[in-house]
Amino acid sequence: MIRLAGIINSGMVIQRDVAYKIWGYEDMAEYVFVMIEGMSMMGKVENGQFMIEMPPHEAARNVHMSISGSCSIELTDICFGDVFYLSGQSNMELPVYRTMDVSEEEIRASHYPYIRQYRVTPAFELAEDASIDLPEQPWTCADGEELMQFSAAGFYCAKRIYDEKKVPIGLVLGAQGGSTIEAWMPSSLLPENGTNQKTMAPFMKEGELAAYLQKQEQLNAQWRAALESAEDETNRREIPANAGDFTVPGLLRKQDGNAFTGIVWFYKEVELQQEPSKDAFLYLGNLIDADQTFINGVLVGRTEYRYPPRKYPFDGSILRRGKNLIAVRLLIENGDGGFVGAHPYYLRAGDEQVSIEGDWKIVYGQTPVSPLPVGVRGQVVPTALYKTSVLPLRNYAFRGNWWYQGESNTDEPEGYAEKFQALMSHWRQLYEQTMPLICIEMPDYSDPISGEMPDGWTSIQAQQRQAQQDLPDCVVVSAKDLMTPLELHPQRKSELGQRMAEAALKLYY
Repeated sequence: MIRLAGIINSGMVIQRDVAYKIWGYEDMAEYVFVMIEGMSMMGKVENGQFMIEMPPHEAARNVHMSISGSCSIELTDICFGDVFYLSGQSNMELPVYRTMDVSEEEIRASHYPYIRQYRVTPAFELAEDASIDLPEQPWTCADGEELMQFSAAGFYCAKRIYDEKKVPIGLVLGAQGGSTIEAWMPSSLLPENGTNQKTMAPFMKEGELAAYLQKQEQLNAQWRAALESAEDETNRREIPANAGDFTVPGLLRKQDGNAFTGIVWFYKEVELQQEPSKDAFLYLGNLIDADQTFINGVLVGRTEYRYPPRKYPFDGSILRRGKNLIAVRLLIENGDGGFVGAHPYYLRAGDEQVSIEGDWKIVYGQTPVSPLPVGVRGQVVPTALYKTSVLPLRNYAFRGNWWYQGESNTDEPEGYAEKFQALMSHWRQLYEQTMPLICIEMPDYSDPISGEMPDGWTSIQAQQRQAQQDLPDCVVVSAKDLMTPLELHPQRKSELGQRMAEAALKLYY
């Protein structure tokens, strides 16, 4: 049977005007044939694998391809255009739907079926001899609900390129939230760039890193489950008699070495003047850390970590004219938590919108019997993303690379510029492509707990600006002024996309 590399699929975008490769696995036939537009190319199967190099193809849409060996696979709706690799961390990964507050009109008006995205989800593995395949993910179109999951920075740039050049655009999204630059580097570069490899050492046998991450996930789930309380069912429906006063937005902070870790319940009674409609929405700003939010005892939304603003659409039939109770079950993991300032807080039901800032009630709930399990995340392990999200793509052709990373290196900013230069030089050698680069300078950011810019932030920004001098075919685009107060993931990605597109049109065209 034939099995294709995960990225080789119907709807894919192949880089135009250069030779490209079709590869995969075959365990029953000696040869594999690729037929496209009346032309056939043959490849020999060796050790169960095949790779067939195809001649360049001009820009095109709706192309059909057949791959045959012991069986036949038909691929349809293939496009030839320009393909870009999107790498870095969460500000590149951030999906379009998270920018609705500032770009809703633009999003609703966007219908780009010939801008497509393929998502690389890492299968974390460090073993040198392990075979890592690309995930079998579909290529999705920048239209309707599929658009909502696109990289926002990538889409807003791509749409402007498409509007100008009218050629299909492929976005291969490898960015991984929280990743360090060291995770994107091959192990051969780590010693010369001063990277401590102790983090890697326990995971060098095949399957060890994946098993460790699965175990950490289980431990975290068990820790959270232990905080479930018989009182939770009652607490979501009514304000306990012992509730104190609290002001939203506001934070609970560590004081004199004492900190509360565990469950805190927050309550707000909201009065609606009109009969509610089914179209209802709750904006809870930004919470630290994880929340389950109820209205009149019904769960309307939950988020498992601190960063995303809480935007919860829900069925307004649970509301009533008059008083309604919002109950927020907040898990504070490290002693500092609550409702971050500089965000909107409101309840909307149909045409009626009510602010929920101001006076709330607070009750302290269950506390953990053991500390929060602390472990290593896969995306910070040196070379982990290189092995699973860079190396497997070496046979795919790209027009260029867009890089947006740095937040996770602000604790140790020394040598970032040298690592970045070595990283990109290696990628270009590996891919045997020039891969002109757009590097994004991080936006300014103030931590909501300290109110200050983290140490090392400005150093990383300065080293990012340096990339234009260190690397050929590189343009630095600044997002420095596109910050949102106290928000690690600013929503002004359309403005960033405009700047990226201006650079792209000069760099690539």
